Amino acid sequence: MKELIIVTGCSGQLGGSILKYAEKKGCEIFGIDLKIKKNSKNLYEGDVKNRLDIKLLLDKIKTPDNYDNISFINNAGVAIFSPSEERTLDEFNRVMGINLFGPIACITEFANWILRNNLNQNNSHFSVINIGSIYGTVSPDSRIYSDTSRNSSEVYGASKAGLIQITKYFAVKYAKIPIFINCVSPGGILNKELQGPEFIENYSYRVPLNSLCEVEEIASFIVNLSKNKNKYLTGQNIIIDGGLTSW
Repeated sequence: MKELIIVTGCSGQLGGSILKYAEKKGCEIFGIDLKIKKNSKNLYEGDVKNRLDIKLLLDKIKTPDNYDNISFINNAGVAIFSPSEERTLDEFNRVMGINLFGPIACITEFANWILRNNLNQNNSHFSVINIGSIYGTVSPDSRIYSDTSRNSSEVYGASKAGLIQITKYFAVKYAKIPIFINCVSPGGILNKELQGPEFIENYSYRVPLNSLCEVEEIASFIVNLSKNKNKYLTGQNIIIDGGLTSW
């Protein structure tokens, strides 16, 4: 089976891990980010808020009808850590633009590309996986940010809550193609370059499994979900958080 995975935000921690695992599993990959390493095969610079950039990326995929399984992973995202009482409209628009309008543009351009190339006529399996966050369903505990200023913001959580909703909206809208559209919402992903030891300890204490998640655990789940040709799974938000939201 020939499989293709398209990843936005491909230069970040999770995006890079998704690409690495997808290649390991024999998938062909295409990716887009604002900045990428030079001479990276099938990885292109572009802005997910720009529909033309997404269209051009998709049009670079030659003979798309040769793929049995095509998945579009909306991973691009941005966070902001300033306090809500200081929120500016520019900050709000930046987070919402990338985290919410970006996936809307990508999903619609992906659907247009499928229809434009009549790919829905050749029995290929199409899926979209949006990358959400537990903060789309629960609020962050400000007490855990004792040695870091990276306190998750209200606008970030609002953008991820909106992403869960548009997952449901487009799962319904494009069910007739069909495109199977789901959201994966991770809990905290370990990154010792950005997270202090107190934060890691505080966050881990709140998790039944007593740790942050390794990025490979999230990446492997996303790729395996994209490879799964289940024809009854759509419109869902799948939380991977070590049980944090269970108590």
